[in-house]
Amino acid sequence: MLNRRRAPRTVLNETGSISVDEHRSLPCIVYDRSLDGVRIALPEAEIVPDRFVLSIDASREILICRAVWRKAEEIGAATNEPETGRAGRASLRREPVPL
Repeated sequence: MLNRRRAPRTVLNETGSISVDEHRSLPCIVYDRSLDGVRIALPEAEIVPDRFVLSIDASREILICRAVWRKAEEIGAATNEPETGRAGRASLRREPVPL
């Protein structure tokens, strides 16, 4: 089988959640992750929009994702890495802009 990945993946098997909209999120399992993508599983994969926000519980990361492929209960998504903050952790906090 041909491997088309640009970067190696790391098996996570961690819990997470997908924000479907501003009022609803769905629990999921993040199976694995690479530098530029994730593979997640959840029973209601068909209702997840093409662009979504993924929160990974163990690492407390928040990733902006774009679905690249879908199967019955799995989604493969490309990620846009947020800026990294202290200790290499992802941070969504913005620095204040001087007035």
